[in-house]
Amino acid sequence: MIKIGQKTATVEDPLGHLTACHRRIEQRLETLERAGEWLGSPDAGKRAEAIGAIASALRFLDSSGVLHTVDEEESVFPRLVSKLESSERDYVEALERQHRVVDAAYADLKRTIGDGDFAAYREAASRVAKLYREHIASEDVTLIAMAQRCLSPDEVTAISAEMRARRGRA
Repeated sequence: MIKIGQKTATVEDPLGHLTACHRRIEQRLETLERAGEWLGSPDAGKRAEAIGAIASALRFLDSSGVLHTVDEEESVFPRLVSKLESSERDYVEALERQHRVVDAAYADLKRTIGDGDFAAYREAASRVAKLYREHIASEDVTLIAMAQRCLSPDEVTAISAEMRARRGRA
C-alpha cells in the first residue's frame, strides 16, 4: 500500500500504484545522491549513516523496484502494444530499452559501493538518478495516459491480479 497525499494507492488500482511507486523510487534516488556526499566524511557517524541509507535504498530498488519493472513489462506493456499505433508501440519498446540501460547503470552503481572511490559512486548515483528520472517523467505523462485510454476494466483487473500474485497476495 502506497500513500499519495491522502489517497492510498494499492495494486487494486494498478496504474495509480505504478505512479506512486515512481515517487518512492524518486525518494530512493534522492537518498542515493545525498548519502554519497557523506561517504568521504571524516565523521565516522555520518559515514555509517550514509552507508545505512544507501543500503536501505538499494534494498528497495532490488525488491519493489524490480517488481515495478516486471509489472510494466509483463502486465502493462503486453496488453497495450496490440492496441497502439506504430509510433506508440515504438515508444513502449523504447521504455523497455530504457529499463535495460537503467539496469546496467544501476549494476555499475552497486559495483562502486565497495570500491572506496566516493567520486565514482557519486558519479554513478547521479547517472542512475538522471536516467530513472527521465524515464519516470515520460511514463507518468505518456504511458499512464495510454494505459488509461486503451486498457479495458477487465484488463486493469487482470493486471491487478497479476501484481497481487507477484507480491504473494493472490
